[in-house]
Amino acid sequence: MGVKLTKAGIADFTIFEAHGGPGGTWWANDYPGAEVDVDSSIYSFSFNSHNWSRTHAGQAELLEYIKQTVDDFDLAPHFRYNTRISDVIWDDAAQLYTITTQSGEAQEFEIVVSAVGMLSDPKHPAWAGLEEFAGERFHTSQWRHDLDLAGKRVAIVGVGSTSVQIIPKIAPMVEQLYVVQREPGWVLPKHARDLTAEERLVFDSPIRRAWRRLKVMSRSEWQHTWQPIYVVGNARSERARSASLAFIDRVFADRPDLKAAVTPTYTFSAKRRVAADDYYPTLLRDNVELVTARVARVTPAGIVTDDGREVPIDVLITATGFKASQYLSSLNVIGRDGAVLAETWKLGAAAFLGISVPKFPNLFIMYGPNTNGGGPITSMLELQSAYIVAEIRRMMRRSYTSLEVKPEVNARYQRWIQGRMTGTAWLEGKNYFTGPQGQVVTQWRDGAVLYSFMLRTRRRTASIARRVSIERAEFTRQAATPAVSASTGSMKAER
Repeated sequence: MGVKLTKAGIADFTIFEAHGGPGGTWWANDYPGAEVDVDSSIYSFSFNSHNWSRTHAGQAELLEYIKQTVDDFDLAPHFRYNTRISDVIWDDAAQLYTITTQSGEAQEFEIVVSAVGMLSDPKHPAWAGLEEFAGERFHTSQWRHDLDLAGKRVAIVGVGSTSVQIIPKIAPMVEQLYVVQREPGWVLPKHARDLTAEERLVFDSPIRRAWRRLKVMSRSEWQHTWQPIYVVGNARSERARSASLAFIDRVFADRPDLKAAVTPTYTFSAKRRVAADDYYPTLLRDNVELVTARVARVTPAGIVTDDGREVPIDVLITATGFKASQYLSSLNVIGRDGAVLAETWKLGAAAFLGISVPKFPNLFIMYGPNTNGGGPITSMLELQSAYIVAEIRRMMRRSYTSLEVKPEVNARYQRWIQGRMTGTAWLEGKNYFTGPQGQVVTQWRDGAVLYSFMLRTRRRTASIARRVSIERAEFTRQAATPAVSASTGSMKAER
């Protein structure tokens, strides 16, 4: 968002960042083994290519890449680090938002862009006795690097994408590792590896990097458009399901007990698929035990599962995920006529193109509802930021003081987007994709090309534009994002 604003000639913006530096999820999630689960070439910005060292980049390299991007585009002066936003409140008379930090500082902005992400607010378990646990405990997004796990009895609860990256890294160092599985995931081989010196030499060329990125993105777009792996029963879905089962057969040929325990009984892709090469083999280690009963309660000495077993441990790691479907859950957002976003979304988050919500003028959301899973997320974010900048520039040209998506446009869009979910596995499992009424609130069903087409063709007709006379000495020119708290340029109010 910062790069797009800068390229558009809009220099008056602030990026509020809760952490001590840039990176978002790659700053916060620095647990052992953290890396992407897609090809590194498409997990990067089109405007800043990089010669990656691995097929699937690790956390440290990703963080350095983001820091370098900040430097390359001179964004550092716009950042305010260690600043967490608590309130975003619209003033209709003044046609602006008051942003309040957790420390109580207030600042006014004409435009707010939420870039807080989908997986940023940790979901902590509510087990009885958790506070009385005498050992060390923490969520995976708050990894304790000061804690030496050597010789410890450790339980990690959850077997999602985060957990399966951690388990192979810590298993060799602990005395005993209990992997507490509530429900097995569909796991596919990742084929992750370091790139050879020869391969990296080839990709030293920006042209070759761009060509590789184009090929991988074209394949991804074709797959999402014509053979989505998340559509129940199609050929690609069935092939992937068979590959996952074959992976289980191969690793656990001599362990029928583990084979049965890790084989899902629910529809393929009904939960987020897991990509991992070394998770299954790690379960075969002598000091690793797969626990298939759920945690019922916690005692000072360990956990008690729902079958009555007591498991003594020294360290409890919760890999329990995030409040993914509760968008902007860390913010108190109040719009026009006192509308509260959390109440508006009580029955499930919904936004026009995942970006705009009626009664919340000048509020734009990146990585919002129904924009996940339709292709490389960096592509979706670039499309969204371009859309938002185009809207800001339209406001500047026409002297609009606010833009707000029309309720009827949003309602039609929500009917369409939910109709697109028919036949997907997302509707068939217990997952973070769905809202309170069972509707899919996180996922985009189609590829990035259709999303780009809709952004381009619907932008000008979707919103109500207003020019409101504002009686104040100076019309502030700012926009904000609790991760891009953001930008405005030279808007002027009619007087």
